[in-house]
Amino acid sequence: MLSGTSMKRMATVGAAALMLTVVAACSSGGSSSGDAAAAGGGASCDLTAVNAALDKYSAVPEYKEPGPAFDMSKAAGKTIFNIQESSANPFTQALTTSMTQAAEKVGMKVVDYPNQGDHTQWIQGMNAAIAQKPDAITLTGGTISPTYFQPQAAAAKAAGIPIITVLNEDLTQPQGPEVTARVAQPYDLAARLSADFVIKDTNCAGNVLVLTSKEVIGSPASIDAINDEFKKYCPNCKLTFQNVSVPDWSTQITNIVRSAIQTDPNLNYVVPLYDSMSQFVVPGIQLAGATGKVHISTFNGTPFVLKMMQDADVVRMDVGENPAQVGYAVVDQVGRIISGAGPIASGDEGIQLRVFTKTNVAEAGNPPELGKGYGDSFADSYLKLWGKAAG
Repeated sequence: MLSGTSMKRMATVGAAALMLTVVAACSSGGSSSGDAAAAGGGASCDLTAVNAALDKYSAVPEYKEPGPAFDMSKAAGKTIFNIQESSANPFTQALTTSMTQAAEKVGMKVVDYPNQGDHTQWIQGMNAAIAQKPDAITLTGGTISPTYFQPQAAAAKAAGIPIITVLNEDLTQPQGPEVTARVAQPYDLAARLSADFVIKDTNCAGNVLVLTSKEVIGSPASIDAINDEFKKYCPNCKLTFQNVSVPDWSTQITNIVRSAIQTDPNLNYVVPLYDSMSQFVVPGIQLAGATGKVHISTFNGTPFVLKMMQDADVVRMDVGENPAQVGYAVVDQVGRIISGAGPIASGDEGIQLRVFTKTNVAEAGNPPELGKGYGDSFADSYLKLWGKAAG
């Protein structure tokens, strides 16, 4: 979701504006992950569970069928009208490309509505979709939801046009209003893996700044998951949360990070919930003179962030998700609706996650490529599920 957001403005944000909320107390913790390990978690640091999770998700993920096989032939000739949260977002562009490619495999067409993420543009897109009478409407990205245009969503439903949301909600969250089906994202799991890596890398002595963006619909699930994971496996770690609105990433994150490090020289990790925040986190670490002392653990697997991991030692872990599989997952849900088989009610299409670190990031390509490093068995498996010949 929210990968590759590009904002170029820079402004000064003083320490008084940070409003940092400490939610867990830390008994000590060094100024770097290495120092923290030495000062350390001590003999009481049990990494059994976090190591098991990290080992499991560091491997190439396996495809799992999301539901029973069905006949996709009724989808041939049908049209999907797609509205991204913003056409300027490379990640949702990648999802749209993979959706288009998967749709072509079964004779469907995707029409993408260009917009810059303004809510009024989303409404215009919905009106355009209703006028064109497609066979399905997809809303793609972490911030877009019928919540912001309920009258138009209700009109689409009345016109018999199903709405499918793509990666805006966690599997544990309720489905949006007037939504027929969804492809939900494992925000909870990704956040837990980000926490697990910090716990492991600091040997249970993490002193962590977590950067959130609450307008992202899945953020509450991520925040709850991080709190719970540290509570279970590192109760002596320290967590500080700071919310930064998406449009403010470029103007605030760098100074927030710098001020946080200057205020607390023992800070040793920053966890941006979405890895595109990292482009603004790194300068903050550098300006604070904390390069080599403060590191990043994050989520999305955006190629430029994986490249940062390859080139330097600031981003140490990134939970990647497979955008190529997401396109097939969307077509799967649309096809199930059109064929009469009925959608996967939970929205769980088994979106593949992989933990990327220095040890395996080369498998994402050099330079990294979107969707590389996850294997490709899912494509032929979906086609088989749909009654189509692989190829």
